[in-house]
Amino acid sequence: MSIYSELTIIIPTFYPGKIINKCFASLPKESEILILDNGNDLELDEIIKLSNLNIKHFKLGDVGLSKSFNYGVNKSKNEKILITQPDVYFEHDSIKNLISTLSFYPNTGIVAPLIYEKGLYSRYDFLDLTLNKFGRVINKKRAKNKYTVPSGDFCVEAVNATAMLFKKSFIYSIKGWDENIYTYHEDVDLCVKARLNKYQIIKCSKALVHHIGFGSHKEENKEKAEKSRNWHYCWSSLYFKNKYSSKSNFIFFFVGKLIKYFLKTVLNFLLFRRKKLILNFMRLRACLNYLIIKKASYRVNI
Repeated sequence: MSIYSELTIIIPTFYPGKIINKCFASLPKESEILILDNGNDLELDEIIKLSNLNIKHFKLGDVGLSKSFNYGVNKSKNEKILITQPDVYFEHDSIKNLISTLSFYPNTGIVAPLIYEKGLYSRYDFLDLTLNKFGRVINKKRAKNKYTVPSGDFCVEAVNATAMLFKKSFIYSIKGWDENIYTYHEDVDLCVKARLNKYQIIKCSKALVHHIGFGSHKEENKEKAEKSRNWHYCWSSLYFKNKYSSKSNFIFFFVGKLIKYFLKTVLNFLLFRRKKLILNFMRLRACLNYLIIKKASYRVNI
């Protein structure tokens, strides 16, 4: 039996267009593949029909990444699960090497590949994430690695959801993704919970993926996607900060964001900078939503 037949691959989608074909071409035919469609994507329906992969297609509605991932894990028939994105493709043997790495290191929760963008090892391949003894995040930033490619496997504090491999039992042990988060920080939140439960997060040096970056949406949906990204990144940043910091630190953080985006919105309005006005207004709206509604409720119509 192939090692790939014991693997489930989960891909959430939201009108990705034909870019997902490159992802499909890099996946093993023996694996169970779950497509978690957050839209009503007729083009994706046709792409799946033409594929020779073992695909199960679920139309969930616009529920976001956290709910999609939890749904996929529950539907998976396998213990080993790989999550990835439509604008990601794997180099030869990378998935096999991820599986080997997960088996090799004891007490590993997550194994992730090295991420390449535009042909270069990404400077933002992993995150620095310092926790104190109370489980609060006292430092969170992207680690700038200056394009130096690692020569071996190494342990990190947090990774993003570009691609990660884990066991279903691990996800259940940390109670999965936080479904209050629609998108952004859902992966970092998962890593915090992994570390609080004493699991390691490993980067596999023999597994390489290429991330096209902001390629999960078709070009005609670019402006709508940009609005959504800015709204949800701001909202999720507030939620994450509130969840993992003291009340006083969160209030200081929130007020700073609110004032910053209000002033930037007014300034860009006066200077007729349409693009910057829209993006800062979306961030301001997210702040007000977090203050009043407290739900990641923003959605786009495509």
